[in-house]
Amino acid sequence: MVAMTYDSPELQQAFIEAGSIDYPFLSDIDASSFQSLGILNDEYAPGDENYGLPYPGIYVLNPDQEIVGKIFVERYQVRVHSETVLAYARELLNAQ
Repeated sequence: MVAMTYDSPELQQAFIEAGSIDYPFLSDIDASSFQSLGILNDEYAPGDENYGLPYPGIYVLNPDQEIVGKIFVERYQVRVHSETVLAYARELLNAQ
């Protein structure tokens, strides 16, 4: 599992420490990764305080690092439960 946010590494570190998170975080400050993945929320223009915010989502990769599944939602207020994500990933990976 890897997380990617538009936050600076310093902000991420504070969040990681507060939550005792033990998986890697990637920082996409300029939103270039979100743009290339096609998940940049286009409601916000450069200069807007929320620019860089992606559509919240999850990619499932197989051992060959190929994307085999995706779960995305339009609003960050909507969350998919971790047990649902894990069951979905197991189903996809066991089908291969």
